[in-house]
Amino acid sequence: DEDTFRILVATDTHVGYGEKDKVRGKDSMTSFEEILHIAKARKADFVLHGGDLFHDNKPSRGCLYQTMDLLRRKLLGPGDVGFQVVSDPSMFARGMVNYEDTNVNVELPMFMIHGNHDDPGGESNLSAANLLEVASLVNYFGRSEDLEDIVVKPVLMRKGRTQIALYGLGNIRDERLNRAFQARKVRFETPANPEQWFNIMILHQNRNKGNKGGAPNKACIHEQMLPSFLDLVIWGHEHDCEVGPRESLSGEFYVIQPGSSVATSLSQGESLLKQVALIDVKHGVFRCTPVPLYTVRPLVMKDVSLAESGLMRTDTQAIWNALTSDVEALIAEGDQECRRRQQELAARGDHGLKAPTLPLVRLRVEHAGFETISSQSFGQQFVDRVANPDDLLLFHRRGGSGGTGGSRKITVADNLEIEEGPSMGEDGAQIQDIIYKYIDGEQGLSILPEPDLNDAVQSFVHRSEPCAIEKFVREAVEATNMSVMRESRAVGEEEIRVQIQDRAESLRRQRLAGGAAAAGDSLRPAGAAAAAAGAAGAGAGFAAFPSAIEPTTKREPAAEDLFAGDAVGGLNSGLGRGSSGPLPRMGGSALDLDPTPLGGHATPVAAPPPEPPAGRGSRGGRGSRGGRGSRGGRGASAAAGASAAAPPPAVRRLFGDVSAGQAGAPEV
Repeated sequence: DEDTFRILVATDTHVGYGEKDKVRGKDSMTSFEEILHIAKARKADFVLHGGDLFHDNKPSRGCLYQTMDLLRRKLLGPGDVGFQVVSDPSMFARGMVNYEDTNVNVELPMFMIHGNHDDPGGESNLSAANLLEVASLVNYFGRSEDLEDIVVKPVLMRKGRTQIALYGLGNIRDERLNRAFQARKVRFETPANPEQWFNIMILHQNRNKGNKGGAPNKACIHEQMLPSFLDLVIWGHEHDCEVGPRESLSGEFYVIQPGSSVATSLSQGESLLKQVALIDVKHGVFRCTPVPLYTVRPLVMKDVSLAESGLMRTDTQAIWNALTSDVEALIAEGDQECRRRQQELAARGDHGLKAPTLPLVRLRVEHAGFETISSQSFGQQFVDRVANPDDLLLFHRRGGSGGTGGSRKITVADNLEIEEGPSMGEDGAQIQDIIYKYIDGEQGLSILPEPDLNDAVQSFVHRSEPCAIEKFVREAVEATNMSVMRESRAVGEEEIRVQIQDRAESLRRQRLAGGAAAAGDSLRPAGAAAAAAGAAGAGAGFAAFPSAIEPTTKREPAAEDLFAGDAVGGLNSGLGRGSSGPLPRMGGSALDLDPTPLGGHATPVAAPPPEPPAGRGSRGGRGSRGGRGSRGGRGASAAAGASAAAPPPAVRRLFGDVSAGQAGAPEV
């Protein structure tokens, strides 16, 4: 349909994961090929990737070559692109989108942000995505150059009478981005008349999961931190597949979490059926259709407790036989799922793709007080029947209980062994906890501030920067020497030592409490905070409490005039019923962003309240947007808008097979 955008959304493909494994080495590449195959078969307008395209920050030559070859075969061709990018092309490194390059013919554009696995780094501060972009294979956006002033600019797209504003934010270390939101250092630039655009945001961060999520509150991003003018948020980095749209906690937008396309850890979340999202957008409403990935190797899991088995604690042969029986049952289940996926691929007509023949199997064994057996020796009897014979078994203890000698507290080393424990994050949380544990108390650092040391270690581990720690230590020591020589009036050696320790402690507290003052200010009543910001000439941004903002109602076309027909097969002729005509001008030139979008400035997002909003019925409201009516009196206008009684906004509707109240993905 000439007015309908069709977008295929995928995240966390982790191409190159386990590439040296003889059995699983091609899994990630095969799944990525299936994703691109689905995009072409379903006639998507473009592919949107949410980060972690590659598993390694520096992918091997073979991995990079195969990826570029696959992108050339799937994305280039004689076809035409059916939409326009009308935003400033300077936001792309090459000054244009790749399908406008006269040297290549792109028929399926791909837009992507970077994740934490493939983020920029090194002396050149480039990522693997930059290499793909310079080869005209992808359009890379969402990179923040200044982490003290993060500006999120949209990619503006137009197809017929449908307009999309696509906001991308590549991965930033979660603690740093959390502090930036708290300190109002994140700004969103919007086009003129933003209510006439369908606003999509894609990001790659830890998602706050409440008290049971595992990540600390400051090591994740809360949904309340995101601006309320958004319509749809696509969340990358989280591997659990929750492709069905779910209403945000604030009730202002919907959230889609496609998850990963390859199991990078043998955890419960990775055992769900992997899917990608096919999103249709027309005139400000959308429909999301989940599409299963049948080339993904199935993962079957089970938890057993030896304490409940009735076996003797020292009878290792009986333990061996009991665990063998459990694994045999899991293998039978995995083989059945492999055959089912092969049949689904054949029925779908994807004859060039092959489903795996060997499943992944994981048996988690709680062995408190029991003798353990060698996992590698145990797995040798299943070498040709499972894809992971070396890590079939995972022994763990419940609640920190030890063996027959009594109970003991679980140490950091034990936590590292329990690789998918619920309290373990995938990336930075473990390393940060280790650093803070071993430099606490008497082992505290005297010269190096811990938060900066954590940053250096993160760069050394995740970005493969071998000189990151050395560079940090050298710069910290030089800065301390200069400070002591310039400011010190100490006489004895002990006084100098005390001054150095005080300086390190001061730097540490500044980093850890950087966003505390801003967070405290943001918790004032919304009207007072907005009025104070207006009086200071800074403009009124989004207030901390959504209920204090009046709504903006979007035009809601009738459902029968938008989406009709089979959700899996695509849109039928019923989509073209709207009247045709020239697109009206949207507040000036569509090529330029409004320099004063909301209340006369690029909008900073305020910190969320400490607890999620209690009710979802009123949906908070969209707000006066900082006093849009009168640009001269920002503070007064904002205060008036905040104090006015706000009627609830129109509720956006979902169409198709998946609705906001349905579960995301069918279980395997």
